[in-house]
Amino acid sequence: MAEYRYLLGALGLLGAAAAAGLPYRTDVTTYTLASDKIVTPVKIVLLSDFHNDRSDKGTIALAERVRKLHPDLILMPGDMAEEHNHQERTFLLLRNLAGIPMYYSTGNHEEFRWDLTALKQRFRDCGVVVLDEKTDVIKIGETSLEIAGISCRQEMKNFTPEEISALFHTDYYRILLSHKPNWINLYDRVECDLTVCGHAHGGQWHIPVADIPIAAPSQGLFPKYTTGIHDLTYGKMLISRGLVRHYHGIPRLYNNPEIVVLNLVNPHENAK
Repeated sequence: MAEYRYLLGALGLLGAAAAAGLPYRTDVTTYTLASDKIVTPVKIVLLSDFHNDRSDKGTIALAERVRKLHPDLILMPGDMAEEHNHQERTFLLLRNLAGIPMYYSTGNHEEFRWDLTALKQRFRDCGVVVLDEKTDVIKIGETSLEIAGISCRQEMKNFTPEEISALFHTDYYRILLSHKPNWINLYDRVECDLTVCGHAHGGQWHIPVADIPIAAPSQGLFPKYTTGIHDLTYGKMLISRGLVRHYHGIPRLYNNPEIVVLNLVNPHENAK
């Protein structure tokens, strides 16, 4: 009988620990990068891996949070929709963000869709610039950005760094949208200032206190590239933990979804 009570007690503690780690909120994480190419400061919001994973009310609330951040533009490196026909909340989000410049490249879930062409058109109908092996230039104040995107093919070998670098046609601040951070060996040889990714979901489960990610898609156990800014030969890679709260029914633990805010600044601005 005593052993039974100990077992129930242990299960209760385990359940309480798991419940404490559930994603009760969406974090806002802010980073700053400096470059001589930036004249007027630029505020970017990075949204990824939404996976159509909110109620209508929650989706509208998410859009309101993003609007209150007053971004100059929004970058979306994939998996904003799901791989099946469930994407209405994705478009509810996009419609509620209308008027803010938005740029999107596909993720692996979207690349699996049979109606990918129609899906991209629906993104465009919401005012989103779809970047599939192409670039677009946007000017914010006195700063010009050239933004490229590559579609999320299943294998990194389908791309070469030379062909991605050739997408860019200016010396403006260069940004690449690409879904998978585990392709870092490819990005490391691309001549751009910033690569933005998602896909890893922050590691899905984290070991509490130590904050160590346990697993991520395409990286396996104890993945290295799940969040934050990482150095590349030519620039930086920024990874979003993503917005999805459950992945195929598996909840996050000790790893909240996030909205990423990136401030691009001139390194000499504060010295003036």
